[in-house]
Amino acid sequence: MSDRLSVAEALAKAEQIEVMLGAIHDTAPEAVKAMGGRDALARASEMTCLGPVPRLDADEWERMSLEYEARREHGSVNRGH
Repeated sequence: MSDRLSVAEALAKAEQIEVMLGAIHDTAPEAVKAMGGRDALARASEMTCLGPVPRLDADEWERMSLEYEARREHGSVNRGH
């Protein structure tokens, strides 16, 4: 069995990565910036079946969570409405 991806599969994986990193960035842009930006976020992530999942320590997750909650509270996060 080959581990090679077809071109279509590789493009689908790239899109999956882009979407997930974009969603995380949009949720807590200042926390991502403090980490060193999207490239640093990508390096701190592990690929899963859902896409990249950041492997962060408790302080980093807390900063992201607090930023998300503050943005949501002040209406600057689009929650699908």
